[in-house]
Amino acid sequence: MTQRILQVAQGQVMLISVMVLGFLTLGFVVLGIATASQTSQSATVIENKSMASAAAAACVEQAINRLGINAGYAGNEVLTAGAQTCIIRPIIALGGTWTIEASAQVGDQYARSRVILTSRAPVVIGSWNEVAGF
Repeated sequence: MTQRILQVAQGQVMLISVMVLGFLTLGFVVLGIATASQTSQSATVIENKSMASAAAAACVEQAINRLGINAGYAGNEVLTAGAQTCIIRPIIALGGTWTIEASAQVGDQYARSRVILTSRAPVVIGSWNEVAGF
């Protein structure tokens, strides 16, 4: 009888051990899936920010080109390059400098660039910065 109780106790210990290991494995699998999902979302945010920055830079370059060709170019337009849209704000000409501001959005990510030209022809860029807002 004691031997039978001992065998039942050993079976219960084995069953509990298997269940604990199963729950731990399941926990690690769920944690791994959650981490992979979060990493994927972070990669998407980074990619969207990069695409928005590239679109804003392309807008600035287009504005610089148009200003170099036409001194009266005022900006204030929306441009589309492929699937990306960007906005060139009105160009501010003041004291021999021209301030060009452009922005673009991809997903929830925004990019805003501000460029100050000290000469329009030939083009001399005094500064080029990505800014938080205009």
